[in-house]
Amino acid sequence: MKIKIAELEEIITKILLTEYSPQEAGLIKDVVMFGELSGKPSHGLLRLLKDNFGVFVTEKRGTPEYIRKTKISCLIDAKGNPGMLAASLAVGEAIKLGKENGIGIVGGKGYINTTGSVSYYMEKIAKEDLIGIAFVQSINSLIAPFGAKKALFGTNPIAFGLPSDPKPFIFDMSTSAIAYGNVMNAKINNKKLPDNVALNKDGNQTTDPADVIEGALLPFGNSHKGSGLAMMVELLGSVWPGGGFAGLHLENGCGNLYIAMSPDLLSDVSSFKKRVHELVEKVRSAETRDEAPIRIPGENTFAKRDKSLESGEVEVSDATFKKIQERYL
Repeated sequence: MKIKIAELEEIITKILLTEYSPQEAGLIKDVVMFGELSGKPSHGLLRLLKDNFGVFVTEKRGTPEYIRKTKISCLIDAKGNPGMLAASLAVGEAIKLGKENGIGIVGGKGYINTTGSVSYYMEKIAKEDLIGIAFVQSINSLIAPFGAKKALFGTNPIAFGLPSDPKPFIFDMSTSAIAYGNVMNAKINNKKLPDNVALNKDGNQTTDPADVIEGALLPFGNSHKGSGLAMMVELLGSVWPGGGFAGLHLENGCGNLYIAMSPDLLSDVSSFKKRVHELVEKVRSAETRDEAPIRIPGENTFAKRDKSLESGEVEVSDATFKKIQERYL
């Protein structure tokens, strides 16, 4: 179904204000809206449903604390708040430190559930003429290391954002073969998963999203390289800032790491942005084997977002919206 963007924002805000302050609700709402507008429903309205790894947490939330501060770094203890709020706070601090000192390194721990689409945060950093890097660990063990039968790592996205003319260059990937939000989306819409992305509880491949709850996702590419990337995100995104990892120390919550760097450290901003654009266009114009256009990372996501904003309305899942109506409206 299609819904006006202004109406959807009003609905999301109304729901969030049942538990969050206006400032908190505003930060979370923007992340949820980005998920829907950019064609990533797994990070949109779906996360407003309770018991769905979303924005409503079952434990008591505290006030996030900014600790271990230096001139260029900070650690944020999210105190049981949801990932969409914790990540927004961390990225805001990274941008502040990056603009003041050339680099900002912000780690987070103690948050619960998904941060939403990491592309959203990378664009925020890149629009400030900073280079962004993110390692985002999810505490729920969902990826089975290459060759293993059981889940050990989170879905663990890694992302980059670079300022460029006329718009930022964004690369964002889950280190799992498929994002867990897509698994939940498939389940709620009674759809099958693609082949070669998931295991059941016995370690056999499955296309039934319900099997993944007791099973596991495969690493990106179903390879040792994808498994290695997932492991590095676990190490940098959570071992370093002090979150839980690999099914251990779950009381420490999820961990993440955001870095915002000024291109001025090695170049001037204007020249860097022009060269990034030059490289992107060189790739775009490369001769292809089948005459299909080269896919540039991130462009489809932001093209969908921009098209939605231009039209003033967005397509949302009938099944998800119905559940939202039943529970909140």
